[in-house]
Amino acid sequence: MKFNKSIGLYVHIPFCFSKCPYCDFFSIVTDNKQLKKNYLSALRQEMEIYSQKNKDIEIISIYLGGGTPTTLEGIHLREILDSCYSNFHIKKGMEITVEGNPGTIYDEKIKMLLQAGVNRISLGAQSFNNRILKKIGRIHTKKDIIISYKLAREAGYKNINLDIMFGLPGQSKAEFEQTLDEVVLLKPEHISLYALSVEPGTPLEYLVKKGKMKLPSDDFSNELFLRAIDILGGYGYEHYEISNFALSEKKCFHNQIYWKNQSYLGIGAGASSYIDNKRYQNYRDLNEYVFLLEHGILPIEFQEVLSWKERMVETIILGLRMMEGLSKSDFLIKFNVPVEKIFFKPLQILIKQGLLEENETSYFLTTKGISLANNVFMEFID
Repeated sequence: MKFNKSIGLYVHIPFCFSKCPYCDFFSIVTDNKQLKKNYLSALRQEMEIYSQKNKDIEIISIYLGGGTPTTLEGIHLREILDSCYSNFHIKKGMEITVEGNPGTIYDEKIKMLLQAGVNRISLGAQSFNNRILKKIGRIHTKKDIIISYKLAREAGYKNINLDIMFGLPGQSKAEFEQTLDEVVLLKPEHISLYALSVEPGTPLEYLVKKGKMKLPSDDFSNELFLRAIDILGGYGYEHYEISNFALSEKKCFHNQIYWKNQSYLGIGAGASSYIDNKRYQNYRDLNEYVFLLEHGILPIEFQEVLSWKERMVETIILGLRMMEGLSKSDFLIKFNVPVEKIFFKPLQILIKQGLLEENETSYFLTTKGISLANNVFMEFID
């Protein structure tokens, strides 16, 4: 069968055992089994509606994120994946990722996911230092990370990601380097490295504003980041995106769909979609989400059609996140105009500042540009 469109599929599971003070993703803490049952039913209904509306699409990756998907029982996660298979045309052998937190994964669950087709696990480790984990509100320990990782390995997973954070309160350079040493000893195929950021409306913002929690300076955090690039590179991890490192052939396929500004469908409360230059955002309110789908209505809170210029800017910003940079030929093919014709001035300013370089095929961030990426991106936004 010939498909007119290939897209990634994201499924949002908003449930957590506890809410981290720095998190601004849509998630809730609840023991309400009926609410979870209703939510899973609504997920299936949303998939059914989209499958009827889009019969010519092929799903080329699946990503279950959250929240913490592994707060659900293995049988429920398998049911979600079964719904994906029964409603959409799924590309054979594609990447299927499930996010999980250490301590929420056990032997039976991890094996059930593998049997359901999951071939990539992403563990939210964040740190291997118990004092720091407690300080940032994580409910797991270093021991939990190692146990969950080994369970996944022993079950047969050959593609595991570990999320690590830096710039954490009270974190020294030595402690961060110790975490990196312990990460590489486990030999995960992929490592995601994120700076702790203070997001509006989070408990962390309140704590910082009230002086109850002090974060490291930006300069110190940047020092940690540059040190991580050196350490991970020395162990054979390719720095392929600002926050992501991978061993050979293990780059995250699903996330590259986002960075290459390609189409994706988001299922679940608060999920976003980007198809045919339109962006959709689902309701975050779980009751509203469930109610609408019970009545056969897609739970879209708002949608927008991106202008030609907006699409260009997004393509540039997302492309520059990749270390391979923004492809000049891809931009020309996509928009039928050279990138220099529209963005000559910001490109030249950034090159002059030493934040951007170019070769025959691409524009890409320098080491200095990686550290100041947000400043680079702002140059393209009117």
